[in-house]
Amino acid sequence: MNYPPMPSFQIRTNEDELMDDFSITDTRLTSALEQLRLVNRWLGGYSTTMAAIAPFLRSRVGQTTRILDLGTGIADFPEYIVQWAGAQFPTLDVEIVAVDANPVTVDYARTALKQRLPEAAAAKIQVEVADALALPYADDSFDIAMGAMFLHHFAEVNAIAIVQAMQRVSCHGIVINDLHRHPLAYYGIYALTHLLPASPMMQNDGPLSVLRGFQKSELTAIAEAAGLQNFSLRSYFPFRWLLTTVTA
Repeated sequence: MNYPPMPSFQIRTNEDELMDDFSITDTRLTSALEQLRLVNRWLGGYSTTMAAIAPFLRSRVGQTTRILDLGTGIADFPEYIVQWAGAQFPTLDVEIVAVDANPVTVDYARTALKQRLPEAAAAKIQVEVADALALPYADDSFDIAMGAMFLHHFAEVNAIAIVQAMQRVSCHGIVINDLHRHPLAYYGIYALTHLLPASPMMQNDGPLSVLRGFQKSELTAIAEAAGLQNFSLRSYFPFRWLLTTVTA
């Protein structure tokens, strides 16, 4: 396997990922969406997000918690949260609105949820087409607004606007799980996507996602520019950032 030349990690790249090209609607997209589920399961996606969400949900026994998930993709994070909540004792009640700007992705997510979840669990997730930069929801419509592996798709000015929108629609805080831009993360995902049977989109977008990821100072600047109060920013293995204002 031939590794690419060492890129610069000093600043975020502005090169678009293939997944951001909405003209791609065939199996290149759907295969990558399915493979992202495995990435999130085995490379810290779910566990990082749940580090903030699980304690909050446990503090709300007997209450329904409404969650907005931005850039939901195949809606695997909502699927995971609903399954986790249903497995707790006592059972925790959640309702999740999962949004994505790509109508093809939304249709695929709806079908996938019906196939993977029992009817009662799937009914707890509503998948909608929506633009994160123009959210069609009233202030404080949700308890939590979350974005997992989503914010790095945007340049700083739009990332700030999205964080502000997340604050606006959530009454108990926001949860952002995203990538730490680091050489080991870059070459690690490059190796995994070329040694394992990854789709061409995953081979392209996996390493590129890292280059679009963040240094701690960059996420801190976005949080401060968005006016977040009392936020925490912690690193999680492997090469993940968790930015949140949610407390149990």
